[in-house]
Amino acid sequence: MATMQVLLEKDKERFLHSMAGAKTSLEAVHVVEEQLSRLLTFYNEDESSDKAKETALAMVESLRTSAGLLNCDGDSVIYSRAEYRGVNDKPKKSTMFKILAALGAVLAIAAAVVLIVYTDSLPPTKWMSIGLGLSLAALICLFAAGLASSKTVQRNKEDLYAETLPDGQKTYHILLAAAVSMDRSLNRIKSDELLANKQALLDEKEGMPKDEIELYCTLLEGAYAEKNSEYAKEVAADLKFYLHKRKIDVVDFNGSNKELFDRMPSGRKETIRPALVIDKTVIRKGLAAGE
Repeated sequence: MATMQVLLEKDKERFLHSMAGAKTSLEAVHVVEEQLSRLLTFYNEDESSDKAKETALAMVESLRTSAGLLNCDGDSVIYSRAEYRGVNDKPKKSTMFKILAALGAVLAIAAAVVLIVYTDSLPPTKWMSIGLGLSLAALICLFAAGLASSKTVQRNKEDLYAETLPDGQKTYHILLAAAVSMDRSLNRIKSDELLANKQALLDEKEGMPKDEIELYCTLLEGAYAEKNSEYAKEVAADLKFYLHKRKIDVVDFNGSNKELFDRMPSGRKETIRPALVIDKTVIRKGLAAGE
């Protein structure tokens, strides 16, 4: 009989594939809830105990409601995002650049006027000295304007952001631990139920008339004696089914279960009368030929 752990391990690849597609914790919770529903469905298909099914349902529903508390996030991934200006975008000029550029242009024009007006004077007059000074000042202003312009060039804007993705392997191991815990509880419940059923059957056996037990044994022995009769085979099959519904197993001799049979010396090994057993407790020993 399959357990929750075995069922989850069989479904591991599918679960991890679904978790790989989950990009947020909320999506991971949906995957976990779906997986729990699948486990419950598969478990119920293979389980015969109604009490175990009810307990499994209660435990799975409890896990489903608390799935949002699962710590299933993986490592954070840091991404960068840069904003690049277009080819036609021009850097903005600072106010200082505009002032220095304008001042340099004025000084250059003034120097040109002075030099043009007084260029024929020899020897050089004070006006030519003033013109040269204005030219030098104009160069200094223009150079300073260039420096101011280079300092104000806008750089590309770059943002950093983190993204945390759900960890499929981590979530699987959390679910596996939960499945193992559920199996322990379910096994205790089924074991207690089995013991209770066994005791009830044994109590019933104590109240079962001996002549009824003898009747079953006689009918089975007669059916086993007619091995080539189809009718005898049908009778034996019907008796086995009837007794099975009453939780009584009809056991044939196979050489390894000698403690269930009284044996007769014979050259061949065969079942003369099968044994009647309730969960390994003998109600009526069988009769077998052979050692």
